[in-house]
Amino acid sequence: MARVFEVVGDVMGDDDAPGGLLLQPKAAPQKMVYNPGVARSVQQTGVSQIMVQRPNWRDGQLAPGVMAPDEGMVPLGLTPSNGTGIFAAAGPQQITWSGQLQKPYRAERLLVSVSRAGTSATGRLLGQIFVGVDLQQATLQGIDIEVFGSPTAFGTRLTLMQAPPGVILQVPVTPTALPANADTIFAAVSFSGRVIH
Repeated sequence: MARVFEVVGDVMGDDDAPGGLLLQPKAAPQKMVYNPGVARSVQQTGVSQIMVQRPNWRDGQLAPGVMAPDEGMVPLGLTPSNGTGIFAAAGPQQITWSGQLQKPYRAERLLVSVSRAGTSATGRLLGQIFVGVDLQQATLQGIDIEVFGSPTAFGTRLTLMQAPPGVILQVPVTPTALPANADTIFAAVSFSGRVIH
């Protein structure tokens, strides 16, 4: 039977032997023995080497401090176009809440918080949901975002389009009736969704 040799050397020019490349017989096949919960043992020519298992804190890491690609649920706060998010008699009739993505993101839950001040602040907030220029609804009409985005709403999870960094998520909102006098309607709009990190 012919002997098998392998060349051992370094790509950068360092050799295992001072005179040049070292030719050595190929080692016998290694026998892997698994010891549950302890370590892996490699038996090679009568010498036992212990290979320690990766510690639990390294789960999800390619190397110490280098995370493997993963996803998580994170909030995306939206900023109102008028800077305050307040509808008033003398204020704008429509406010657009928007947020620009920094990582790949897919919104899954609309969250809306509304505070009213005054007896005339009774108008409901109707909005549309856009990912970039794509409407994320089955109709052009605005939806009652107070009902759909209520923190206590059940079964209102969405599956919006996944968007890359740079895309803007927007929710233009119009009240069914503006408050009168000094009365106001304040709204805060955000999304909860999956981010790739």
